[in-house]
Amino acid sequence: MRVAIKLMLVVFALALLLPGCEKNPGAPDYQKEITVFGYLWGNDTLNAERAIMIAYTQPVLARYTLENAAIRGASVTLTETSTGRVYTLNESPQRPGFYFNDSLVVQPKTTYNLEVKADGKVVRASTTVPPVLKLTTVLNPDSVNSVYQKNLSREKPILLEGESPDQIVLVDMYCNESYRDAEYTESFGGSRHPRNEEEYDGGVNGEPRHIRAMAKLGEFVSDEYPGQYVVNWYSSMIVFYGSNTMQVLAIDDNYHKFLYTEHPVYSGGVKGGLGVFGSVCGKTYQLMVLKP
Repeated sequence: MRVAIKLMLVVFALALLLPGCEKNPGAPDYQKEITVFGYLWGNDTLNAERAIMIAYTQPVLARYTLENAAIRGASVTLTETSTGRVYTLNESPQRPGFYFNDSLVVQPKTTYNLEVKADGKVVRASTTVPPVLKLTTVLNPDSVNSVYQKNLSREKPILLEGESPDQIVLVDMYCNESYRDAEYTESFGGSRHPRNEEEYDGGVNGEPRHIRAMAKLGEFVSDEYPGQYVVNWYSSMIVFYGSNTMQVLAIDDNYHKFLYTEHPVYSGGVKGGLGVFGSVCGKTYQLMVLKP
């Protein structure tokens, strides 16, 4: 799922940044830029699954593939500012353009500086990992959880604990079913199934298949849990039966700006290039949403 989202974000970025085509001859010429997409997970390793993608922009009329866009052989390092330790990120032999170092255990409340050198250019970015976001729930992050959409929020809430009520928390819900197999939990327009891919994900891997909600930790309140912070409204984010992935994350400033700004690739903390380099703390849950 993460790879699919990364591809969507890069293609979306190209659509925004490289508008020159035959229908708009006055638009700027194609500019070859280095793009970065990735975020560090607090208390986890920077392993191959969480690798940082380094790629080139592509002409808007070109067919986008990672094979064409990936930057091979770049020099990529991460510096942990509190210790001065420098980690060299290695390119994945299975996925060109993805760089990782699984000896790095990302520390919460620590700043990391990224440096990318390729084609004589240098791209830099910096992120400060959020404090630990403690999640208390009967949901298991290590297995598939069978749930019902109607009673999910009451029977299986997620209680949150963090250092500051101003910490930004992201709840991210993504349906893993293809639109041909997807079935609405509530009838939409008289239909139980999306009639086409546009209806399923807006044509851009977005809503209603992929729904995000952000708020400050202090705003996650409920009358049922006085004095506590709780995610008990995420059942309204489940639109389809079947396999869904939910992430509950404290996010850094770079990722926050990347998600809410009008031109996200300019706002993700990357200097000398485009994209986002951020960090998060939290959990991922796999849900199997059953029919009642």
